[in-house]
Amino acid sequence: MASLSDLFTLSALERPVDRRTYFNVGVSLMVLKYTVDAAAIWWTTGITWTPIDYLVPLYSFTGVKIARFPTALNVFLLCWALLFIWIGVTMSARRALDAGILPWIVVFFFIPFLNYLLMLSLAAVPTAWVTRRDLPSYTEQVVPDTRRRTQSTVLGILAGAGTGVVMATFAVMALRTYGGTVFLLTPFLMGAVSAFVANTIAPRERSETVMIGMAGLGLIGGTFILFALEGVICLAMAVPLAVPLQIMGSFVGHLIGTRQSPPATTISMVLLLLVPAGPAVDASLPAPAPRIVMTSIEVNAPPEEVWTHVVSFTDITTAPGWQFRTGLAYPRRARIDGTGAGAIRHCEFTTGAFVEPITVWEEPRRLAFDVAAQPPPLHEWSPYSRVYAPHLDGFFRTTHGEFRLIPLEGGRTRLEGRTWYVLRMQPAMYWNTIADSILHAIHQRVLEHVKDGAEHARR
Repeated sequence: MASLSDLFTLSALERPVDRRTYFNVGVSLMVLKYTVDAAAIWWTTGITWTPIDYLVPLYSFTGVKIARFPTALNVFLLCWALLFIWIGVTMSARRALDAGILPWIVVFFFIPFLNYLLMLSLAAVPTAWVTRRDLPSYTEQVVPDTRRRTQSTVLGILAGAGTGVVMATFAVMALRTYGGTVFLLTPFLMGAVSAFVANTIAPRERSETVMIGMAGLGLIGGTFILFALEGVICLAMAVPLAVPLQIMGSFVGHLIGTRQSPPATTISMVLLLLVPAGPAVDASLPAPAPRIVMTSIEVNAPPEEVWTHVVSFTDITTAPGWQFRTGLAYPRRARIDGTGAGAIRHCEFTTGAFVEPITVWEEPRRLAFDVAAQPPPLHEWSPYSRVYAPHLDGFFRTTHGEFRLIPLEGGRTRLEGRTWYVLRMQPAMYWNTIADSILHAIHQRVLEHVKDGAEHARR
């Protein structure tokens, strides 16, 4: 059985993994991860997380469950998952080298369903005879000249950025999907390709290899901004997820590129041509279930007084929070045409107005509405007046909203604001966390304004 150092330390990347160790460690870690996942989900939500949920987490029958996960649970599960991604990818790459299989096959670790086929195959293939020898890496034998190192650095950066452009363009522009391939596989593959190209030409240390990958990540971000395909804010949101995966890819690419007998480039490229299966699977998955965000506040006024400020409210003059200064849309005022169910409420944001037909009018207890139209979620930071990112149109959609006014002792009111939304981006644990925090900030801005208006009117 592998020790902890075999799972986490960088020095372990140089050691092969036989099929028995790979199988035993893999099964043990899957059991551990499922047990911790199921326990954490049950403890925080009361939801039973079955083995089927664990093995196929992206399908609609689990989407309803995932939509009920609180933000703190999402953060924990995401960090916990990244740890196992690191172990799974590095162990799979070492097992592939031990079996004489092209290590590029680890890209299938990020593609739903193909990842299980990958792990089963690696657990079955025996050790190849050539891997029984201690094969030194290039870095132990060759010290390339400065010109060659510079050339390898430039080509590594361009190769990584080019890989990212191709992957993102195919997934987002052709298939219109922001699935796990875009945010998990693409940064990993960028790091792996840049590291492989750079180290095949002129091997260097891992730390330098990682910096080459980072430069490629920066180049693709600059390219998207230059061609108005993305803005600064959306790219910044993806950085906390992309950077650790790019680093993982750099380590794996370094491992492949510094072998004494690196795999044939032609065969490697053929394997990489199979990567589009990832976005194709993402695009075929059903739409996620709606998620609910609820924020509450206590108001020192009775429900009858609070109600008048909920239905419509004057200009919010309070300075916007720090997150809204980045261009994220925030509410300014609300007005209503008519009364009762069927009335139309217009909640005006900095990017436009939400059109909200009233579905429930229970004065002064509950106001509920659908969302018939909504403006863009943000004004992007960009040198252009318009950014052509598909996710700005329909990938984040609010469907319903509701205010509840609950009477409390002493003539006070508990005011609750709820928003139902659908976010068509993966991994859901990451993007739901960001969306939840933004919606809580929007709720808080509105609820504080209603509170101030109701309490001021009571004085």
